[in-house]
Amino acid sequence: MQKHQLDLWMQSHYKEGDGMPKVFVVGCSNVNEYSLAVEYKHHFEPIIDGDDPIHFTSLEQVKDELVRLGIKKAYLRLHNAYEECGSPKASLYCDIEIAVTPH
Repeated sequence: MQKHQLDLWMQSHYKEGDGMPKVFVVGCSNVNEYSLAVEYKHHFEPIIDGDDPIHFTSLEQVKDELVRLGIKKAYLRLHNAYEECGSPKASLYCDIEIAVTPH
């Protein structure tokens, strides 16, 4: 999903009073970057600007962007790159709810 599409989606939710989209901050245990994604029709859509996903170097940068978008709650999705050798029943990620508040 393009970043400007997410902006328009967020504005329409305010006007119509609908529920907010489920937004994810995606991180991986072996990478020092975070990206944004949104759940759309039960699919995970990365937020892109042009042809590339948007990347942030810190959670503070991510929170600043989420505040700018008017998002009050997001989920930090942490992928475990080292779980590939583990149990097939084990999840490859965990979601942690994070509150987004301006500082």
